[in-house]
Amino acid sequence: MVGGSDSAAKEALLLAEHASKVYIIARGPEIKPEPINRSRVEASSKITIITGTNVVQIDGDKRVRAAILDKPYRGERALALDAVFVAVGVIPLSDLAKRLGVKTNQRGEILIDRDSRTNVPGIYAAGDVADRSFKQAITGVAEGVVAAYSAFQDLKNNEVCACDDDETRK
Repeated sequence: MVGGSDSAAKEALLLAEHASKVYIIARGPEIKPEPINRSRVEASSKITIITGTNVVQIDGDKRVRAAILDKPYRGERALALDAVFVAVGVIPLSDLAKRLGVKTNQRGEILIDRDSRTNVPGIYAAGDVADRSFKQAITGVAEGVVAAYSAFQDLKNNEVCACDDDETRK
């Protein structure tokens, strides 16, 4: 597993249920999963964490044979592997929102308020595309519920409407 995030840790834990050995290879000085996942990874006898290291090449012909590391691990730059999974970085797919005038942060995440509203009336955001620091499936689902409820309330209160006049709103 290449990556040092919570996603990488969770995927490594899943892989460890099926593999005899799993390596987490992270470029940073430590992995940064949620505390519960860190403790589960560290407690697993099947998972080894390699930090401060990058995968620079993957060797093999019809299947993976090794990951070539930018610095030696146990004296070797080639780490024998049967598979490589990558969980690094997230690029928010917010281009459509940007074209509609929705504000984003420097990473391209959509800026929302606590009710999942954006700066453009009638446009809501939830999940990994939103500017929340906690990125997990369950929180994305919860934000989706909040966004749907906010949209419902705004429509019910006539705060969002594509109508031409007040008469059409009734």
